[in-house]
Amino acid sequence: MTRRELYETLDDILEIPIGTIRGEETLASLKNWDSLSVVSYIATCNGLFGVVLEGDRVKACTTVGDLAALVASHLAD
Repeated sequence: MTRRELYETLDDILEIPIGTIRGEETLASLKNWDSLSVVSYIATCNGLFGVVLEGDRVKACTTVGDLAALVASHLAD
């Protein structure tokens, strides 16, 4: 999976048009980023990469880039 595809997956989780997320956004600026989105992101990463992320690590992220960094070793840029 590429970083772009990860961003598109986040678009889907947040129920916003595909291609909206570019990677520089703060999570606070994304109106649908909430606790359900955190759980969805964790489940998605588990399903796609076999990675089990801790909720506290995801909640500590402040940008989309921070989220991508959690799974960076599984992304092809």
